[in-house]
Amino acid sequence: MLAARSFAHSWFGILAAITLVGCASKPPEEANKPTVQTYAEDYRGLFQRVSTTAKRCFASKAGLYRSGAVDADLYSEIGYGQLSLTVNGSGSSNYYVSVRIEKQPTGSKLTMISDNMGASQRYRELVSGWVNGDQNCPAV
Repeated sequence: MLAARSFAHSWFGILAAITLVGCASKPPEEANKPTVQTYAEDYRGLFQRVSTTAKRCFASKAGLYRSGAVDADLYSEIGYGQLSLTVNGSGSSNYYVSVRIEKQPTGSKLTMISDNMGASQRYRELVSGWVNGDQNCPAV
């Protein structure tokens, strides 16, 4: 009887562990999936809007983060622009978002990748807003 009860408790523990794992937040690879959006506008205009706003926002927040950087390069001769946002906050609050805006036969394609699951959606929405002309900077 004791062996049967031990066996039942073991299975109950295993089922509880499986259930908890199933209820956990999205796996890290979900945050790393690229967000792809298309626009009718030329890639150079989109890139200019995003890079200008990003530089303004992160320059004005310099004292609020341990460090933050925007690296933006437009490669007109090959038809794309690449932008990286890096924020190193306190503790483990580090964020990285990579944005590529490419020339398409009709319009542009924007691809975003983020490495931090906690901030991924927030920063992707921020960049999408900048593409559409929003001038808001991220809240600290």
